[in-house]
Amino acid sequence: MGSDDVSNEIKGLEIGLLIREINSKINSNLRHEFENTGLTVPQIMLIRILVKNKRLKVSEISKKMNLANSTVSGIIYRLEKQKILKKTRSSEDKRITYIELADKGREIGEYFHKTINSYFQKVFEKVSEEDMKVIFDGLQTLKKVLDRC
Repeated sequence: MGSDDVSNEIKGLEIGLLIREINSKINSNLRHEFENTGLTVPQIMLIRILVKNKRLKVSEISKKMNLANSTVSGIIYRLEKQKILKKTRSSEDKRITYIELADKGREIGEYFHKTINSYFQKVFEKVSEEDMKVIFDGLQTLKKVLDRC
Protein backbone atom coordinates (compact mmCIF):
# COMPACT_ATOMS: atom_id res chain seq x y z
CA MET A 1 0.00 0.00 0.00
CA GLY A 2 1.53 3.31 -1.10
CA SER A 3 1.45 6.56 0.87
CA ASP A 4 -1.33 7.90 -1.39
CA ASP A 5 -3.47 4.86 -0.52
CA VAL A 6 -2.98 5.51 3.21
CA SER A 7 -3.74 9.19 2.70
CA ASN A 8 -6.95 8.39 0.79
CA GLU A 9 -7.95 5.83 3.41
CA ILE A 10 -7.46 8.34 6.23
CA LYS A 11 -9.30 11.06 4.29
CA GLY A 12 -12.08 8.57 3.55
CA LEU A 13 -12.43 7.82 7.25
CA GLU A 14 -12.36 11.53 8.09
CA ILE A 15 -15.03 12.24 5.47
CA GLY A 16 -17.16 9.40 6.83
CA LEU A 17 -16.86 10.75 10.37
CA LEU A 18 -17.61 14.28 9.18
CA ILE A 19 -20.75 13.11 7.37
CA ARG A 20 -21.87 11.30 10.51
CA GLU A 21 -21.21 14.38 12.64
CA ILE A 22 -23.10 16.66 10.22
CA ASN A 23 -26.02 14.23 10.00
CA SER A 24 -26.15 13.91 13.78
CA LYS A 25 -26.11 17.70 14.25
CA ILE A 26 -28.88 18.27 11.69
CA ASN A 27 -31.01 15.48 13.19
CA SER A 28 -30.49 16.84 16.70
CA ASN A 29 -31.47 20.36 15.64
CA LEU A 30 -34.53 19.17 13.72
CA ARG A 31 -35.56 16.87 16.58
CA HIS A 32 -35.51 19.97 18.79
CA GLU A 33 -37.67 21.82 16.21
CA PHE A 34 -40.21 18.96 16.21
CA GLU A 35 -40.34 18.31 19.97
CA ASN A 36 -43.69 20.06 20.26
CA THR A 37 -45.35 17.53 17.90
CA GLY A 38 -44.98 14.65 20.37
CA LEU A 39 -43.85 12.41 17.50
CA THR A 40 -40.78 10.19 17.48
CA VAL A 41 -38.07 10.41 14.82
CA PRO A 42 -39.24 7.16 13.12
CA GLN A 43 -42.82 8.49 13.06
CA ILE A 44 -41.61 11.73 11.48
CA MET A 45 -39.56 9.76 8.93
CA LEU A 46 -42.59 7.66 8.00
CA ILE A 47 -44.78 10.74 7.55
CA ARG A 48 -42.13 12.37 5.35
CA ILE A 49 -41.89 9.20 3.23
CA LEU A 50 -45.66 9.23 2.70
CA VAL A 51 -45.62 12.94 1.84
CA LYS A 52 -43.22 12.10 -1.00
CA ASN A 53 -44.83 8.82 -2.09
CA LYS A 54 -48.56 9.38 -1.33
CA ARG A 55 -49.40 5.72 -0.59
CA LEU A 56 -47.28 2.65 -0.04
CA LYS A 57 -47.48 -0.92 1.23
CA VAL A 58 -45.92 -1.70 4.61
CA SER A 59 -43.12 -3.63 2.88
CA GLU A 60 -42.29 -0.60 0.70
CA ILE A 61 -42.18 1.69 3.73
CA SER A 62 -39.97 -0.84 5.55
CA LYS A 63 -37.46 -0.80 2.69
CA LYS A 64 -37.36 2.99 2.58
CA MET A 65 -36.88 3.21 6.36
CA ASN A 66 -34.50 0.25 6.48
CA LEU A 67 -36.57 -1.28 9.30
CA ALA A 68 -38.33 -4.62 9.77
CA ASN A 69 -41.98 -4.89 8.68
CA SER A 70 -43.00 -5.60 12.29
CA THR A 71 -41.29 -2.41 13.51
CA VAL A 72 -42.95 -0.34 10.78
CA SER A 73 -46.32 -1.96 11.55
CA GLY A 74 -46.00 -0.76 15.16
CA ILE A 75 -45.22 2.78 14.02
CA ILE A 76 -48.17 2.68 11.61
CA TYR A 77 -50.49 1.38 14.33
CA ARG A 78 -49.62 4.28 16.66
CA LEU A 79 -49.98 6.89 13.89
CA GLU A 80 -53.28 5.37 12.78
CA LYS A 81 -54.60 5.59 16.36
CA GLN A 82 -53.76 9.32 16.28
CA LYS A 83 -55.66 9.67 12.97
CA ILE A 84 -52.46 10.71 11.17
CA LEU A 85 -52.47 7.71 8.80
CA LYS A 86 -55.15 5.58 7.24
CA LYS A 87 -55.15 2.15 5.65
CA THR A 88 -56.90 1.46 2.35
CA ARG A 89 -57.43 -1.83 0.55
CA SER A 90 -56.38 -2.22 -3.06
CA SER A 91 -59.38 -2.27 -5.38
CA GLU A 92 -57.61 -4.82 -7.61
CA ASP A 93 -56.38 -7.16 -4.88
CA LYS A 94 -58.12 -7.06 -1.49
CA ARG A 95 -55.12 -8.77 0.15
CA ILE A 96 -53.04 -5.64 -0.41
CA THR A 97 -53.31 -2.80 2.10
CA TYR A 98 -51.92 0.63 1.39
CA ILE A 99 -50.85 3.18 3.97
CA GLU A 100 -51.49 6.85 3.26
CA LEU A 101 -51.72 10.11 5.16
CA ALA A 102 -55.04 11.20 6.60
CA ASP A 103 -55.91 14.92 6.55
CA LYS A 104 -54.17 15.42 9.90
CA GLY A 105 -51.07 13.65 8.52
CA ARG A 106 -50.97 15.91 5.47
CA GLU A 107 -51.16 18.98 7.74
CA ILE A 108 -48.29 17.63 9.83
CA GLY A 109 -46.30 16.86 6.66
CA GLU A 110 -46.80 20.44 5.48
CA TYR A 111 -45.66 21.72 8.88
CA PHE A 112 -42.52 19.53 8.65
CA HIS A 113 -41.78 20.83 5.16
CA LYS A 114 -42.08 24.48 6.23
CA THR A 115 -40.07 23.90 9.41
CA ILE A 116 -37.25 22.09 7.58
CA ASN A 117 -37.10 24.79 4.89
CA SER A 118 -37.02 27.48 7.57
CA TYR A 119 -34.28 25.62 9.45
CA PHE A 120 -32.00 25.37 6.40
CA GLN A 121 -32.67 28.99 5.42
CA LYS A 122 -31.58 30.02 8.91
CA VAL A 123 -28.50 27.76 8.74
CA PHE A 124 -27.34 29.17 5.40
CA GLU A 125 -28.54 32.78 5.62
CA LYS A 126 -25.08 34.19 6.39
CA VAL A 127 -23.15 31.89 4.03
CA SER A 128 -21.73 33.66 0.99
CA GLU A 129 -22.87 32.69 -2.49
CA GLU A 130 -19.34 31.47 -3.22
CA ASP A 131 -19.28 29.22 -0.13
CA MET A 132 -22.76 27.91 -0.97
CA LYS A 133 -21.51 26.92 -4.41
CA VAL A 134 -18.48 25.16 -2.89
CA ILE A 135 -20.70 23.26 -0.42
CA PHE A 136 -23.23 22.33 -3.11
CA ASP A 137 -20.60 21.24 -5.63
CA GLY A 138 -18.78 19.17 -2.99
CA LEU A 139 -21.98 17.42 -1.95
CA GLN A 140 -22.91 16.75 -5.58
CA THR A 141 -19.46 15.23 -6.16
CA LEU A 142 -19.79 13.07 -3.04
CA LYS A 143 -23.21 11.87 -4.19
CA LYS A 144 -21.79 10.89 -7.60
CA VAL A 145 -18.96 8.98 -5.90
CA LEU A 146 -21.42 7.15 -3.65
CA ASP A 147 -23.76 6.39 -6.57
CA ARG A 148 -20.91 4.46 -8.22
CA CYS A 149 -20.57 2.08 -5.25
